[in-house]
Amino acid sequence: MIVSKKSFWAAQVPMLSVGGMAAALMFIDLLMPFTSAYADVAPAYLLYLGFFTILYVFYTFLVVALEATIPHYSNAVRVPNKVMNSSMSIACFLSVLGVCSLVVDRTIYQGVDFFTQNFVEIRSRLNAERPPGSGVSSIFSVFGNLFQFTYFFTLICLVFYSELIGRRKRIMYWFVVLGLLFSGSYMLGGRSIIGLFALTLVGAIVARVVSGRSQLGRLLKFRFLVVMFVFGWLVLFAIAFVFYARASVSDLSSSDYLLNFVEHLRGRAVVGYARCGGGVECDFLNYLQLSGIYVSHIFWVFAELVENPIINPQGFPVYGATAVILEKMTGRFSGDYEFAGLFNSLPGSLYYQYGALGMIVGGIFLGCSLAFAVVSLRSRGGILSLVSFYALFMILLVAPVLSILNMMVFIFMFFSLVVMSLAYLVGVAINRRLAK
Repeated sequence: MIVSKKSFWAAQVPMLSVGGMAAALMFIDLLMPFTSAYADVAPAYLLYLGFFTILYVFYTFLVVALEATIPHYSNAVRVPNKVMNSSMSIACFLSVLGVCSLVVDRTIYQGVDFFTQNFVEIRSRLNAERPPGSGVSSIFSVFGNLFQFTYFFTLICLVFYSELIGRRKRIMYWFVVLGLLFSGSYMLGGRSIIGLFALTLVGAIVARVVSGRSQLGRLLKFRFLVVMFVFGWLVLFAIAFVFYARASVSDLSSSDYLLNFVEHLRGRAVVGYARCGGGVECDFLNYLQLSGIYVSHIFWVFAELVENPIINPQGFPVYGATAVILEKMTGRFSGDYEFAGLFNSLPGSLYYQYGALGMIVGGIFLGCSLAFAVVSLRSRGGILSLVSFYALFMILLVAPVLSILNMMVFIFMFFSLVVMSLAYLVGVAINRRLAK
């Protein structure tokens, strides 16, 4: 069977998204008037590009080979039904209960005052409250963390099955989902949830294109590109605002805060760098630069790893959050490593933990795994295929910045997603049995 040009490019959208993210980060790093204080970044660039090249080659080869051997696709799978609608509503309800549980835990057991403290102070309070290995604060914390993110199931279905959900229901779901997003982000005092939300939107849209529900041409229309451009700037401004809030709390000028942050990220100013004179324009420039180096310092970390290889690596930068959760109650903590607290790209994390060979094997494995997930989504289109594709695509979409398995927010969210997917399948089985 010959693979059509249309099918080929639809299958390339995930890799184009990942490659675009990696290229954008390299471009940002080249633009910044800062660089690593300890190593030359050129070798890191080469290894970084090598990882994504391996990833792309093996993915493309396998996805084309698999698609050529499958005689037909069943893209017309029509899923929202009564069970799906009920599952989406239950997911939102569980999230509401989860958020309420976290409010109880943070207020009663961790001493957070949501009325007088801003999100920066809340974040600092939570970070200082419970040292690693000290267990959990309460049962409310356990339930809240496990189920506050079930609304992501609703979000993914809301985008992926958009045309099969009535307009009134869509508006209602969006209202609830956005409310849960901002309340959860405020309680955690960070940007991780908002970033994960934005990337999930990208993942769901890409899944639509891959499955044939949307056409690639629609993503290239001027109106859609303008919307994405505006959305990207809004995210950038949100990150810059967080830096502004933190600088305000520390009573530092934007220039001092910028230089202190660069030093914290193990960087330095390039030769010829000059601080701006002050004023609104200066503050705006400094906070934009902060937003840029916040993600682009991954090359500084990678460069240090290449120049000074770790003989006996400690910790698990590839899946550290998973290790922390599993060992939370044991009194042992194995998540810290040489560059804990800094972003390290997935290829950099693989290089740290398993060396150059591990990075190569990791690229091959992830490329082949995503190829199988893409073919499954195109040929079956069920909820498990969607969740499998989403998980693998998210790992790769975030790979240019860090290993998403080292983000505790993602681990909890994926747990919620799996639980709701299984609940939906159980509901479908019960519904079929009752219909007989």
